[in-house]
Amino acid sequence: MFTFEQLKGPNGKVRTKSLFYELSYYDPKHAIFTTKEQDIVAHGVKYTSLHQLYLSMVPHDPTEYDFAQRVFGSWDVWDTITKAPQVKPHVTRWRNEVEIKVKSQAIQAIALEMKEGGRSSFSAAKLLLEKGWLDKDNSSQAKKKLAVKEQEDQNKQALALLSEDAHRLGIKVN
Repeated sequence: MFTFEQLKGPNGKVRTKSLFYELSYYDPKHAIFTTKEQDIVAHGVKYTSLHQLYLSMVPHDPTEYDFAQRVFGSWDVWDTITKAPQVKPHVTRWRNEVEIKVKSQAIQAIALEMKEGGRSSFSAAKLLLEKGWLDKDNSSQAKKKLAVKEQEDQNKQALALLSEDAHRLGIKVN
């Protein structure tokens, strides 16, 4: 989609923030993208929304490899852009949005399976009923904290029993 001449400087290094109209503070002459949700025109120049391009391509390519090849002609160029401190927060936000979009599409497919009464309609209905698409991180973290607390309680009980045995046998414990 874009040439290496557009994406790299004369020194051969990948341009990062200067590729974005909003991030190239001094001179947007190398900018070809906008971080906005839609394409924009500024000073008579059209800037492509990388956000829109990303959202249109990546849900079908969760590795981002095909996206990188088609848009930048190189994985290394995309990887360099994503790691640039000024660009990274935008890419993180886009990745989160793609994740939500993919979940939404999956939930819609599950709901359709349930409505059509296919072989797995019961499982689909159960998943929807139990809100199986929600992240389990919070409950998982609570379980880990509970396990740690139980382990600490067991350690205290074991220490108390050892202290009693030591006292009974006349052994001094420091």
